[in-house]
Amino acid sequence: MTDPTGTNPAGTNPTRRKPGKDAGDNPALLALGAALAQRRRDLGVLQQDLAGRAGISRSTLHTIEHGGTGVRWEKVFAVAQALGMEMAFIPHDSPAPGGGAP
Repeated sequence: MTDPTGTNPAGTNPTRRKPGKDAGDNPALLALGAALAQRRRDLGVLQQDLAGRAGISRSTLHTIEHGGTGVRWEKVFAVAQALGMEMAFIPHDSPAPGGGAP
């Protein structure tokens, strides 16, 4: 489908210089994004408000929440901090958090 002039596919912006980032297909990034989005919803925070608190754009937050690629780590970290969360990298062979012996 094209616009009335017949030159641009419907829904595209002829002045945009770069394509948008698609949702990712990496299960780890999808899970991370889903966890951040769920925390935001649990706190009753809108994307625009969280983005402001984290110092990023709403579109970058959307990309993070949908497991998109090409986002700088410090932006993901800023979102986690704004949600009162911390990021940790745990070796696969470690016991699950909270599942170890007292």
